[in-house]
Amino acid sequence: MTHVRLTLVALTALGLAGTALAQPAVELGLAADENAFQQTILLGEQPLLVYRFGADLPKPSVSSLCTLAGHEITFYSPTDHVHHRGWMFALGNVAFADAAADEPYVIFWGEEGEPNHLGHILATELEANIVGNQVVLQSTNEWRRNSDDALMLTEQRRITVHPPTAEGYLITWESDLTAADRDLLFGGTPGSAVSYYGLGLRVAPDMDRGLIFDATGKSGPAEVNGDDAEWCAYVSPTEPVRGFAMFDHPLNPRHPTGWFAMNDGFGYITASLVAHEPYPLKAGEAVRLRYGLFVFDGQPSAEVIAAQFTAWSQLP
Repeated sequence: MTHVRLTLVALTALGLAGTALAQPAVELGLAADENAFQQTILLGEQPLLVYRFGADLPKPSVSSLCTLAGHEITFYSPTDHVHHRGWMFALGNVAFADAAADEPYVIFWGEEGEPNHLGHILATELEANIVGNQVVLQSTNEWRRNSDDALMLTEQRRITVHPPTAEGYLITWESDLTAADRDLLFGGTPGSAVSYYGLGLRVAPDMDRGLIFDATGKSGPAEVNGDDAEWCAYVSPTEPVRGFAMFDHPLNPRHPTGWFAMNDGFGYITASLVAHEPYPLKAGEAVRLRYGLFVFDGQPSAEVIAAQFTAWSQLP
């Protein structure tokens, strides 16, 4: 296991009382496990984010994501939905625009079903580096159809963990998607009024039935699901109280994005480019999608989250 480290001063996240106390200097760093095809971003000795990208996986994703206090917020590949792989980006209805009637759309989101419907996302390259005061994971991914290994998309993925502050910490997720040699159409979820395809996060089990609210002032899954908003937040219902807010960048197509949101049975939030309608992408053309995640302990106000969104959206 190799390590790269950066020294910084971290603060505790806001607790329920809203008090932040300075902590001793700690190190933000990287730990690579080449045998497990896994990169871990550390805060001192504490894992903050774990990224898995092995060729045996249907798709690379963030398998574990913790708050500064060390509390898990994600759930990786649960038995009820094995394809929910923590914090992940995938689409579930990708079709060639000129497809013949017998050429089905390809599912990169789910992992079960008719073989000719399924695809996989293969990480062909991955680099992890300290860049200034940030940790950056960069990956080249190929989106291929399982039946014949046809290349449909290439993706340049970049995940940046920004230095912690008193409120929590920010992550930027960027995916540049380029259609291969045929025009594509990204479709929505068949039979669903709001598509859950996109950048989604399955919450830890004790966060189910949590509080959901968004930038428009709406709260509760029935009100937020399908709403178009700059950000959407999820807070756990019990101790240890913690959560996250997902951000849609102002330069993204269809900003503010549509959100899929649920907390009954299990908690899930998705920033969905195809929440309301399909998205076309011509052969050789690219679309850039940029999202943020604000991870926190306690329950910050909507004003605090809005300030974090504004600061994040102005980052270069």
